[in-house]
Amino acid sequence: MVLFSSYKLAPFLADDQRRGAGFTFVLLIASICWLRSTLRRQASRDASKAIISFAALIATMVRRDRVGEEHPGSAGTAPPSNTARSRAVTKIRTLFISDLHLGTKGCQADELIEFLGSYDAATIFLVGDIVDGWHLKSNWYWPEVHNDVVQKLLRMANEGTRLVYIPGNHDEFLRNHVGSAFGGIEIAAHAIHKGADGRNYLVTHGDQFDLVVNHARWLAVLGDWAYRAALTFNKYLNLVRRSLGFTYWSLSAWAKLNVKNAVNYIGRFEEMLSAEARRHDAQGVICGHIHHAVMHDDFGVRYINAGDWVESCSAVVEHCDGRFEILRWAGPRLHPLAIETPSSPPAKVAA
Repeated sequence: MVLFSSYKLAPFLADDQRRGAGFTFVLLIASICWLRSTLRRQASRDASKAIISFAALIATMVRRDRVGEEHPGSAGTAPPSNTARSRAVTKIRTLFISDLHLGTKGCQADELIEFLGSYDAATIFLVGDIVDGWHLKSNWYWPEVHNDVVQKLLRMANEGTRLVYIPGNHDEFLRNHVGSAFGGIEIAAHAIHKGADGRNYLVTHGDQFDLVVNHARWLAVLGDWAYRAALTFNKYLNLVRRSLGFTYWSLSAWAKLNVKNAVNYIGRFEEMLSAEARRHDAQGVICGHIHHAVMHDDFGVRYINAGDWVESCSAVVEHCDGRFEILRWAGPRLHPLAIETPSSPPAKVAA
């Protein structure tokens, strides 16, 4: 169509036939837009396949590295560094992390790698929006440190940690692969986690209960753009605050807690997720999506949101005694800080 309209446009211009030339020019522009849209969709599918293939390739490399470690050559294995020996690793039962948004400049990948190296979990749930496919469609951004995150997770899976990946709306391309596994990582639409406290927890990203995402996709994309713009503004604002001796301040976190519509939206989201947990005969729900780490029993079941790794650098851990805790990673030389813990332990429920 592009070639045809270009071919027809030249004679019209040569003969000064403005009406015919104008119509053909509009046809040419429409054809170019259609072609760009088609190529963009194809690029998105290719990017999705590339990410999955990359993960499988890294998994193979990790396995080869492990074989080399188990069967070293005559030179032997290098002794562990002082940093590795001094790092304290906390054993936990389960780790829940969500909304990493790998593929965007906002992802706090360095902090995440450091956090993952400080905890030894039997099971890790990746609760959606791990890879930001929305952003990668329009602006490819994939630095080396994001590769390091993928390799770290695959290495953990290869060493025996069970990893369950529950896609969200930003990595919805993986929903086409639900039921399969790559690099030792299981992909599931949702999961039921049997807690050490005897409760069943529905684990889901939560975007299915976001009316904007499901019924006004354009508005969700616009909101995503506005959120990234707010993060950029917040970055420069905090540079000024830091120079004046003030602590970090989050514009989006302030809005979530103080703007009436945002507060009502969060409350409605939590209520709907709690109802969905009851529908699955679960006594709790663990989710992500809204970048708001919190834990409470306000709607008759235990509601837990894992937060994000764009601003709050938060995650949910289940300790071996069945206690759940929300942690915020506070920096390279600081210990993780608990930001939300129930005041009383949950009641035991018969299995």
